[in-house]
Amino acid sequence: MHNTDCYDLEYDVPNLATGYTRLGTEDGGPWRNNIFIHVVKGGSAGGGYSTVEDLLNFDIALRTNKLLNPEHTDLSTTGKLLPYENPDKQKRLGYGFMENRVQGERIIGHIGGFEGISAVLAMYMHSGYTLAVLSNYDHGVMGVHLKFDELLLEIQII
Repeated sequence: MHNTDCYDLEYDVPNLATGYTRLGTEDGGPWRNNIFIHVVKGGSAGGGYSTVEDLLNFDIALRTNKLLNPEHTDLSTTGKLLPYENPDKQKRLGYGFMENRVQGERIIGHIGGFEGISAVLAMYMHSGYTLAVLSNYDHGVMGVHLKFDELLLEIQII
């Protein structure tokens, strides 16, 4: 993972995208960059940068127990909180991971965003698929994420 870090924004960093947002403007207003509203350096609440390639490498390392042994991989990715009443659509939080169960498919990963930033990493543990999408504008990954789930899981997303 050579392009993943919490970078100091006052330095020029190769492969670093600038985020763009319309938040704070009138509907349909101009896009503006997020440089002056972004955190100075990433921390526990966000501000990290990555690439799709690095996220895929993380997924492979996690699945093959190169980061943690099998016991600790299971411990960190198994949800502990937020059980839903519907057993066909369970969402829980692990240690940094969200865990969903939809129609027998166990999905672990993380989704996040900020003004001018949108990201999802979803690892479909039963089927072996991985979805890694990054966008440099608000909510840019959601359409791709929903359509991927709809096609893979053959469910109608409302």
